[in-house]
Amino acid sequence: MSPPAARRPFWRPPLSLVAILPLIALLCLPVVGPSPLTPFAVAAQGLLFVIVLRGFCYAPLVTRWVAGMPVPHRVVVGVLLAAMVLGHFTINSRRYFPFVAWEIFPAVRENDPVVCPELIATTAGGRQVRLLVEQLFPSIVQVDPLDNTAVYPPDRLEKLVRAAARMYDRLHPDDKIRYVDLMTVAVRLHPPPAERQILPSSKLCERFEISSAP
Repeated sequence: MSPPAARRPFWRPPLSLVAILPLIALLCLPVVGPSPLTPFAVAAQGLLFVIVLRGFCYAPLVTRWVAGMPVPHRVVVGVLLAAMVLGHFTINSRRYFPFVAWEIFPAVRENDPVVCPELIATTAGGRQVRLLVEQLFPSIVQVDPLDNTAVYPPDRLEKLVRAAARMYDRLHPDDKIRYVDLMTVAVRLHPPPAERQILPSSKLCERFEISSAP
């Protein structure tokens, strides 16, 4: 008597094959909104997500780790991962932080001259110092450009300036700030040979009175 025929396993398409269709849709279909999705960023994050998901589905260590979790813990992990994925695909770190990826790839800019807003404080002793928010408040990694009126309307910019001035005065009580100037500094990347020794040009945009001391 011949042995019974072995049952063929149920065919399942590879996860990468299943994921390729929504990736093609994301790349081809137009996205409506004020900040359209970048095709490369969407495709790259989609592929990374597929790799991570394959690890969760097939890696023995990960599957044993998930199987050993209580059901509420699995729900929490699933919700956190889903929120992270949604945050990644929004490409909007300001709105969905912290469930979003940091953009680590720099963009190429050909602006010449390069314009940079700076906060220049004048102290009671007549010294001029740069107020760098990232140095005064080490917990802040990076601030938006100060000339971005959408991020810094006049009232918010003044609050930032006064907060930076208070912190500087706390660190330098013997020479406090009298006023702070918002300067626009322009640096030419490719100046003509005759202008290479010229200092960057600067323009006063706004002055904030901090102290009434003479």
